[in-house]
Amino acid sequence: MQRICINSWCAEAFEITDDDLACYKKLAPVIGGQTHELPLPDFCFSCRLQRRLAFYNSRSLYKRICDFSGKQVVSVFSPDKPFKVYDKDIWFSDAWNPLSYGRDFDFDRPFFSQFRELMEAVPQLAITHFGWENINSEFTNDNYKIKNCYLTFDGEQAEDCYYLHSFVMDKNCVDGVHLMLSELCYECVHCTQCYALRFARYSNNCSDSEFLRDCIGCKNCFGCANLRQKQYCIWNEQKTKQEYETFLQSFESSSHDVVQAMRKKAEDFFSRQPVKSMRGEQNQNVVGDNMNQSKNAHWCFDCYNQEDCRYTTNCMMPAKDLFDVHVWGDGLELAYDCCVIGADSRELFFDYAVASNCTDILYSTYCSQGCSHCFGCVGLRRSKYCIFNQQYSEEEYGKLVNRIIDHMRQAGEWGRFFPSEYSFFGYNETMAQTFFPLTKEECKKRGYRWCDYEAAIEATRTIPAAQLPDNSADIPDDILNWAIVCEVSKKPFKIIKQELDFYRTHRLSIPRRHPNQRHFDRYALKNPFKLFDRTCAKCSKAIQTSYAPDRPEIVYCEECYLKEVY
Repeated sequence: MQRICINSWCAEAFEITDDDLACYKKLAPVIGGQTHELPLPDFCFSCRLQRRLAFYNSRSLYKRICDFSGKQVVSVFSPDKPFKVYDKDIWFSDAWNPLSYGRDFDFDRPFFSQFRELMEAVPQLAITHFGWENINSEFTNDNYKIKNCYLTFDGEQAEDCYYLHSFVMDKNCVDGVHLMLSELCYECVHCTQCYALRFARYSNNCSDSEFLRDCIGCKNCFGCANLRQKQYCIWNEQKTKQEYETFLQSFESSSHDVVQAMRKKAEDFFSRQPVKSMRGEQNQNVVGDNMNQSKNAHWCFDCYNQEDCRYTTNCMMPAKDLFDVHVWGDGLELAYDCCVIGADSRELFFDYAVASNCTDILYSTYCSQGCSHCFGCVGLRRSKYCIFNQQYSEEEYGKLVNRIIDHMRQAGEWGRFFPSEYSFFGYNETMAQTFFPLTKEECKKRGYRWCDYEAAIEATRTIPAAQLPDNSADIPDDILNWAIVCEVSKKPFKIIKQELDFYRTHRLSIPRRHPNQRHFDRYALKNPFKLFDRTCAKCSKAIQTSYAPDRPEIVYCEECYLKEVY
């Protein structure tokens, strides 16, 4: 069945398959014994994802005042937001009661506008946090069990890491995206079980190497692609140990200009090496990209350990029976059209930031710690049978929720994620800007919010990036008091002592770009969450791949790629 996306700026044709229909039927929520059919989507996959991402502020942090204690805290809510914001220690305490903000549902008004009013009334959690301990990691968000980290986002179990996004179990890593089980890695993208890599991407079980792409089990390699179990290689050519060490000594990694020239050379070399149509390992019946150890997953991207899932993105922990979910998994089952959910939860529908043993939660945000049977709730913990933060009996809950769903269905609200205009954040503060970048004017035309708030940078002086000494060995300690003006965005940024120590220890140049710009640069190395029809450059077999047909990469089907690299 084909449909046309109803967003006027998109109008893309998309298909709803028989397997999609079976999933809609399987996931249909049951409330008080009544099954509520899920309507077929009016938006294409990309627009559905964009709608959810417009709620997801993963990495925009500000200093503001806790509205309970009066203390300054770090928060995802800028000071100009219309919400009350509580520090996590207060928010998870018994010092306040989310149920005190309960209210009746008004059947003369739409659901979404009433929910927005509840959002503005209930105090919000300063950062996305679900009650577990993070140590000495104040300037981070959306993390789990991290220690001594700074500006890390959407990850878990890391120590002494800086500027990471989407990570699992890393140590002493700086500037990375999708790093797992790795240590001492710098400027790496989609690397797993790696040690001491620099400027590498899509590589596994590699160590002590630089400028790698799509390598597995390699050690002491430089500027290589598609190698397996190799050592002492330069630009895919085998060298002796002495030849390799002599070359490495000649590479002045602490020079910014030298590194930039080498990055350009590496990209030119990579452009002449084939890529596999779909990246992933240990998959069975999987369609998507960057998928690992998954089974029966369709149109899924950047995920691990997914089973019977469709249209999931960035779920890096085990999950089952998900449909249209972005982040994160970890024992998650049976969820539809949600963002930032997981941790042993199930039966979640149209939720944002719901986690930690929650069951049967619909159209709710920031509910956690064992909530169950909640509809249209904000900030609840250990609560059940609640609607708009108001307590009901089990029988009352079922009857009223069924009436509300019928009301939403008549208003055209049922079966859709929250409208983007009701987001907590400006579009430019959210991950929507990372995956679907828009200008302020474009956001205005499409009904998205925009945040103009800019936090002041405390510094004794500013210095344009171009005026920094080329070699990090010539950078004075006083740079910790300066603000560096990004060479691209022109926004000032500072570096911290631990970061400077890392650069000096590993003979790395000082970054010339703002952390957010470096984040955008790394995501520019990733393919979009989209699949295209094209043919294998080797055997002309029809393939689906995230490389668009007009892109210059040499794309092989899996069979041809494996013959090439083994």
